[in-house]
Amino acid sequence: MKVKRATAAILCALLAASAFGACTSPAPASSGASPASGSTSQDAGGSGDTASGEPTEITIAYWDVEKGLSGGENDKLLQKIQEDTNTILKPLNITWDDYRQKIQLWASSNQLPDVFAIDVIGSSFYYNWTEQGVVAPLPEDLSAYPALEEYMSSPDIEALRKEDGKFYTIPRTTWAEIRQSATERKMFYRWDLAQAAGVTKEPETYEEFRDMLRKIIEADPEGKSITGMTVSIPQLLDSFFMPYGVPLGMGDGSGSDFKWIEKDGQYVPAYFAGDLKAVFQLARDMYQEGTIDPDIALAKQQLSEDKFLQGSVSAYYANQQSDNLAQKWNEVNPDKKFEDCVKLAKPFPGLDGNTTCPVFKTYWSESYISAQSADKMDAILRLYNYYLENDEMVRYGFEGEDWKKEGDSIIQLNSDITNTYPVTNIGGLAQYANWHNLQLTGDAERDVYRQIDIDYWNLIDETCTVPEYEPSYTNLSTPTKNEFIIKPAEDLLTIMTGTESVDKMYDDLMASYESEGLSKMIEEVNAKISE
Repeated sequence: MKVKRATAAILCALLAASAFGACTSPAPASSGASPASGSTSQDAGGSGDTASGEPTEITIAYWDVEKGLSGGENDKLLQKIQEDTNTILKPLNITWDDYRQKIQLWASSNQLPDVFAIDVIGSSFYYNWTEQGVVAPLPEDLSAYPALEEYMSSPDIEALRKEDGKFYTIPRTTWAEIRQSATERKMFYRWDLAQAAGVTKEPETYEEFRDMLRKIIEADPEGKSITGMTVSIPQLLDSFFMPYGVPLGMGDGSGSDFKWIEKDGQYVPAYFAGDLKAVFQLARDMYQEGTIDPDIALAKQQLSEDKFLQGSVSAYYANQQSDNLAQKWNEVNPDKKFEDCVKLAKPFPGLDGNTTCPVFKTYWSESYISAQSADKMDAILRLYNYYLENDEMVRYGFEGEDWKKEGDSIIQLNSDITNTYPVTNIGGLAQYANWHNLQLTGDAERDVYRQIDIDYWNLIDETCTVPEYEPSYTNLSTPTKNEFIIKPAEDLLTIMTGTESVDKMYDDLMASYESEGLSKMIEEVNAKISE
């Protein structure tokens, strides 16, 4: 297996994933030590001195944290975490649908929880909160929290130090290296139907993929009036289309994560430095010919997944692990095995002949601390240090009781871990660590499908390049840049489904960005780079 083991030295700080599924939940069984994890035994404790005296109450806003902390005294893993860190964890619930609105409302009314999760790095919220004291900086000396100190020393996270030299956030890492983020968004397609329609070669280009979908639609082998490709949610569309003409043009949904590249002697957002019009035209052509599902603008994850599982769409682009999708497929289609019917599309080369992969960040979302007291800050950092040191335990329960190691694999002994210990639902509080999903589990039945993703990663590792860009410039602060938003997926969807010509809609879009300060932002950023 060619999967690279994540180490602290190579770990860069989230994908996009994005607010729409850039992160994936830890699989029930996974393997490999994370860069920040140390001891994971049942007796593991924090490295730093555990605070004595009364436990510190910490209010936490994290996705579905109410469920994660619902076990109370019956959740012995939660009790161990609280006892070892001398804390009492209290939920302030947020969901994937309302987290932005809730946190922004709490911030404006001085009602923020002690620590909360959101994805706003580089946005106006980030700059306002950090500059106005809404969130607290981390201590400059993190030596009392050795796992956290090591975690924060990775290059991508170091780039987040503000001009005052301080960190104001703890990013939630997902990948050990930037290219691994390409594995979270994959195109699944019906190879069995393609073969039934006369296709003999797996698609290797965008045009071959379109041709395959056209043939499936025309033949409709199962008689279900099948349509073209769909997506789990429309905000992922740019990840599939941008490599065609703008290799670094995709975004994570925040609108603030755009990459900067050098062009004509100055740095500009990559979104405006490629053949964006060609990307829009490709999407428009596919939409009009039906190789994109006509209802794609209304796509929702469960609806789109059901369409694929039930055979009404021929391809499905999603933030999805193959083993998880295969399990659902085999339940819905007991007479047709997933591995006999479905394949993953290879990364397709762009107009310039280069094969690139979607590039986001090695982290997605981040934790902010609003608590201002030194004692509360200490308690929160001890908690995060503990989570990093005991990464496998907080995800999978107690070693020897709920899981065991065989080589590099973690074998799950408890198949109902999230109900046994609801706190494992917030196992990603400190980091997502999706690199676990690129290693075998030791469960032969699951590993048939886990290997599909491992092979896909190895293919990306061998064939895909990452275009040159300057990551630190994404985090530069200037008056115009702090307010400037680029949302590639929204632009793509608007022009793809539009009725005016692509040329006109493209020109109107560029004029709109210019009116919002594009040239001024570029001037400010380049002036700051030259300082």
